[in-house]
Amino acid sequence: MYASWHGIIVKEFFSIGALKLSLEYDPGEHDVSIEKALWSFSGGPFEYPDISFRIDTTAPLTLPDGYRKIFTSSPDGLWTIFEDTAASHYLISLRNIERDVTPYRLIKADREFREFLVCAGPGGRRPISPLEYPLAELAVSGHLNINKTGIILHSACISWRGKGFLFSGVSGSGKSTISEIWLKEGEAEVLTDERVVIRDFNSELWAFGTPWHGTAEIHKNRGIPIENIFFIGHGRENRISRISTMDAANRLAVRCFPTFWHRQGTEFAIDYCSRMARARNCYDFRFVPDQSAAGFLKEWNDGKVKRPGPETN
Repeated sequence: MYASWHGIIVKEFFSIGALKLSLEYDPGEHDVSIEKALWSFSGGPFEYPDISFRIDTTAPLTLPDGYRKIFTSSPDGLWTIFEDTAASHYLISLRNIERDVTPYRLIKADREFREFLVCAGPGGRRPISPLEYPLAELAVSGHLNINKTGIILHSACISWRGKGFLFSGVSGSGKSTISEIWLKEGEAEVLTDERVVIRDFNSELWAFGTPWHGTAEIHKNRGIPIENIFFIGHGRENRISRISTMDAANRLAVRCFPTFWHRQGTEFAIDYCSRMARARNCYDFRFVPDQSAAGFLKEWNDGKVKRPGPETN
């Protein structure tokens, strides 16, 4: 979808995980493309965003002198983050290692991950996708960790009977599968099949849907207080077992997105996972990938299936 206004500065507004995001650009200079999933998180307007983005197509896409590399997601990832010698800001380089000799995008970010200048390189009115993967997710995740307000977690999330149930897992564990099962069940709203924002909200621990969906392509701009956390995997039968707080904290830590390049942010993310594990009951859930999984969980929730006692820490 493209902006078509001319002669004025346009601001687009979004809300992800109760964070306010803004994108500012001159439509007379830029054709801007916003991903469909992100449009469903549009909101505002608001005067004071938590995270703001501006577009620049004048600066060259070359890394200036005087920067040191502090983290890279290569070889499988797309981004590398640098720090200037004065430690006043960061520079994020987006580059496909196999395809690109130079970055296709450079982003200047302040130390709190609140303000981003997206440099798309000189080149006229070609379509620009300033918030395309991985930038928006990287910005939100870094902002949450650095400002010590929450984390992003690999997890599906459903809202059922006014309560939030997380189904967390690594790639291939069944997050999209169990999301589609709950969609067919019809009694729950699926907020996401892949990634959730977890943060304190209204004095409770909440989960929020995000635009960064999995294969089921489910993305709802809604939040819900968390009731239970399930670590999922396929099984020959539907079975739930309680796990210890320490086990749960470790599983959460390997399923979140900490800022490895920012020591305090990483420490906060790990501590936050431990806090989640202490605050909510956590279970291992092996499920059969059909509708019996939802029926089993509903019976378990209603006390018709014996609940296991807590394990020792």
